[in-house]
Parts: sequence; C-alpha cells; structure tokens
Amino acid sequence: MGFGDGKQFRGNQNYAVFDTEVLLSINIQIRRRGKQNSKLEIVKSGPDLKGANRFVAEGLLWKNQCRSLVDIIKKFSIVGDGYDTGSPHTKMETFEGMSLERAILLTYYGLLKIKYLKMIVQVSEDAKQSITRYFRVEKPLYFTYTHLVCRSALKGISKNRTDLSHEIHADNCNIYPDGICEKQPPSYIWRDYSAIIYLNNDFDGGEFFFSSNTQPESIETIVQPACGRMVGFSSGSENLHGVNAVRKGSRCALALWFTFDEIYREKVRDWVYDFLDEG
Repeated sequence: MGFGDGKQFRGNQNYAVFDTEVLLSINIQIRRRGKQNSKLEIVKSGPDLKGANRFVAEGLLWKNQCRSLVDIIKKFSIVGDGYDTGSPHTKMETFEGMSLERAILLTYYGLLKIKYLKMIVQVSEDAKQSITRYFRVEKPLYFTYTHLVCRSALKGISKNRTDLSHEIHADNCNIYPDGICEKQPPSYIWRDYSAIIYLNNDFDGGEFFFSSNTQPESIETIVQPACGRMVGFSSGSENLHGVNAVRKGSRCALALWFTFDEIYREKVRDWVYDFLDEG
C-alpha cells in the first residue's frame, strides 16, 4: 500500500447509569450523523463493564481503514515516541507511536496522502461525539492528545509472560497501592475522558482491562481488541486500567484524550483543520 502524496477516591456521583432505552437513543442519534458512522453502535454500558462511567462501542472504522492505519503506524511511527526508551512499559515489547503533529508534517511534505490525515481526524471526531453523547457532556470538550500506537512482542520472548504490557494506572493521577490518587506531575491532571480505538486483533494477548485496584488479580472486566472497537471512559481513578502482555505480534490502536481545560487543548488540531480546509 502506498502512503506517499492526592485524595482517596470515594466515587463520582456525576456519572449516570444508562439503561437500554438511553443506549438505543444514543445509537440512533449517532447513526443519523451520516455514512462515516452508519455502523457505530454502543454495545456495552457501565453496568456491563462493572462501572457507571465506561462503555464499549463498535463500528468506528471499516476493516480497510484499520489496515491502512496499521500500515501507516508501521511505516511512519517512532520507536518510543513520547517516552525516553523504546520499551517504556515492559522490556518484553517495543512501543511505536505517531502523533497528530507528525501526521500533518508527513502530509505537508507529501509523504502521507491527505485522505489518511482526513481519516484520522474523522474517526477521532466520531470518538469525541460518542463520548459527549454517552456521558451527556454539556460544556466544551477539547482534544488534548492524539496518538497512533503499536505494542509489539519481541521475538524469542516466552509466551508465558506474567508481566503487563501496560501497568495498572489512571490517566490523570498518580495512583498508589493504598488507592490514593494524587493529582500531581508527572500525571496528566487535565485529562477528563479517554478513548482507545482498536485497529486489529491478529496478535496474542494485549487485552485491555479495568481493575478495582493496582493489583493484577483485581481485574473487573476485559475488553478484547478488534478493528473499529472503542472503549471510552472517564480518566480518573474510578477507571483504573491496564493492558495484558502482548505475547505475539503487534497490537495497534488510536488513543485519544480529552479535557475541559482549554489551555491544554491539542493546538495542532487548529493547523490540521486549516490545512484540510485549504486542501
């Protein structure tokens, strides 16, 4: 394929539990948006996932779109992107990433076709809309970071690994074994919602899971990655999560984070929108 051209967490009462009628309404509203999202459907809500502020949706991408994005990551990503090492979470895997800023630069210099940049923007906007509809967000919500990533098992590594691909954590605080969630650097304390859109399932391991605490045996529920499947959740300690070891192959995804704080909005998106409008 060619691509050239700290407080102890005590629960959050601001999140509603959604019944079947509400989910059906959300799905109908999303489908009305047009062809891009004609297949999008929320298939699991909070109670299914043992938490009121998390959900799983299907159909954000078609199979050919997933293949294209995986190929783009494989061709243009940077090993250890965003970290100081190529294996930031476990020495048993390599981590490759590509930011939205890198995507627009590649497009500007003719190395990535503009249709692929549009695809990244469109699916991220679809994810944002599903977040705002599901959680009934009524104030401006901004993108804060967009990251295309692949985690790959190193060759020759035992398939009987007991480590995690990504340790149990919260997305906006430093979580400690006693459950205290400290909102201090180096955590990204401005993150309010998170979304992971999976691009493939042709690998072993790599399951996403929610956990009740920082111990591996505390897993509450597991989400199996698959093309176009998205898990969305609020970013605090109410949604501790991690990733099981990738035992074989590469696990790829589009990771998104959102914030209510305009100061931390993903400013490169302004450049991307202007660039696409001019194109």
